[in-house]
Amino acid sequence: MPKTVDLAKKVLLSNKVKRFVDLNTDLGQTRDQAFFAKTNYELLNAVTSVNIPCAVHDGDPKDILEAIRQAKRFNCTIGAHIGYPDPARYGYEPMQLSEEDLTAWIYVQVGAFQAMLRSEGLDIEHIRPHGALYTAMVNTPEVALTVAKALHKMNNWFVLVGPAGPVLEQVEKEVGLRTAPEIYLGKRYTSEGKLNLSRSQDFLPPQGVMDQARQLINQSALTTEDGKTVPTKFKTLHISPNMPQCMDVAERVGQMLIQPVSLSLADIGASGWL
Repeated sequence: MPKTVDLAKKVLLSNKVKRFVDLNTDLGQTRDQAFFAKTNYELLNAVTSVNIPCAVHDGDPKDILEAIRQAKRFNCTIGAHIGYPDPARYGYEPMQLSEEDLTAWIYVQVGAFQAMLRSEGLDIEHIRPHGALYTAMVNTPEVALTVAKALHKMNNWFVLVGPAGPVLEQVEKEVGLRTAPEIYLGKRYTSEGKLNLSRSQDFLPPQGVMDQARQLINQSALTTEDGKTVPTKFKTLHISPNMPQCMDVAERVGQMLIQPVSLSLADIGASGWL
């Protein structure tokens, strides 16, 4: 069962909170199921939001409903984890879809997922691209704009979670969709402050992850793989369930923040309303 104190901390803000930052993880991915089965979903105690697949790139509808219920039980806000329609490769292989095709697949995923959430009295809090769709957004603004335009047509209050950097700034400017820049904790970043796609499967060693988190929280900066320090704007830190010692990392990062908050509070806090 979730710890009562941990659930309460996700609702009642401490007056010591200095940074409004969300801690995010994936839930319901096929390759992550063994991890969560072993840990009884304990990682959900430490994070404030989760991304759940929408039965297109991954996820059986019955399992998705169970993931939704677990996220609700741990008081995590829930986002749609959208991806390319490639279940054989779990959405990790690039696909060349037309703007029309990609838009239609986004409608299918978000619409179905929203119906499942509403069956549990919930609604979508954010949308985060998965796998190859996420990496396409790093270097291909056209893909990011297609995703943003489709979401904006569905609901202009949606929040798009994506790689921190100029792409999301362009989305907000040109489409008007709210965004939540994300740092993928434990990953390496280039001298331009972009996620290094050529080493996307590698994680920093545990101490390197904590050093990266500390620098982000205290200085809003990243040390790139060539030793540069670059300023970074972000609202959420992604903690992969496949990262070594992810539970320990999530708990220690949460302590640095004093209290992580949901994406909606991270957005409001950044605006100065809290």
